[in-house]
Amino acid sequence: MKKWVWAVATVIIIIIAGGLAYTSHHNVQAQYDSAMNSGKLAVQDKRYTAAETSFQAALRHKDSDKTAQAYLSQAQNYVTGNAAMNDGNFSTAKSAFTKVQNAKNGYTILTKRAKTSLKRLKPIRLRAEMYTQIYEQAVIQYQAQTYTESNATLDRILTDKDAKQSYYQDTYNKAVELRSANNKAIKNGGDGTPASDSSSVAATTSDSSSSTTATTDSSSATSSSSVSGLTKAESEAAKNYKGTNEYTVKKSQTEINGKTITSAQISAARKTLKNAGVQESSFSDQDIRTGLIAANKAGISYKSYVNKNYK
Repeated sequence: MKKWVWAVATVIIIIIAGGLAYTSHHNVQAQYDSAMNSGKLAVQDKRYTAAETSFQAALRHKDSDKTAQAYLSQAQNYVTGNAAMNDGNFSTAKSAFTKVQNAKNGYTILTKRAKTSLKRLKPIRLRAEMYTQIYEQAVIQYQAQTYTESNATLDRILTDKDAKQSYYQDTYNKAVELRSANNKAIKNGGDGTPASDSSSVAATTSDSSSSTTATTDSSSATSSSSVSGLTKAESEAAKNYKGTNEYTVKKSQTEINGKTITSAQISAARKTLKNAGVQESSFSDQDIRTGLIAANKAGISYKSYVNKNYK
């Protein structure tokens, strides 16, 4: 009789223990699923910090889960890539987005977004390099005391609405500061003496990552017919200066084989960029002309040029 009682008791204990284990496992799974779903919804809404928090919560319930770990790493790298791109740190951005794109067991939405970001990154980087080159040219003109020419060069940055985007903010701010220095020099007579803040302009040239705060010092001297101390050519340039980039684009930069590049050719080139998956709106008309000329010199089609240089 006693053996029978103990046998029944043992069975009951086993059933209870098994039920508790099942319930515990079920609760863990439910909490894990909830955290993962919250993370995926956050990614869909582009709330990446919230997504990271949710994927971390999922890992607390299943600390060795490969999917949760992959999703978390993707979200973290994607945030890093976006921040780096906005700060103009394009190498870091490319590395981060590539990790997201190539992640094993990754979340499809993040993988696709990383692929799109990598396509956007190349023209953004090329434009940033172009702005830097323009700024450096303007600094050289400033140091040569050709202030009006320097202003005209800077207009290629300052009149381009894209230059105000966060990717190019550092160069844009330095361009504003340099224009202020140019205007001050012109206002003071353009007598060959650099503006009093010339040292700060030179410093920003040697350190492209420095941050500057600038104010625009407008001057009516740029539109006067004669500025004391300027050469005849500079005085004429000051008289005709209208805040455009007519002094920086040569005729040869608008022609192919002696024929002017037409608006129809530019429109067709933009379609080529769009069809290739490149953000054509990030290119000015002059950028398009430059690409068409380069493709012609290389003896290849513009489509081939785009695929080679922008993808």
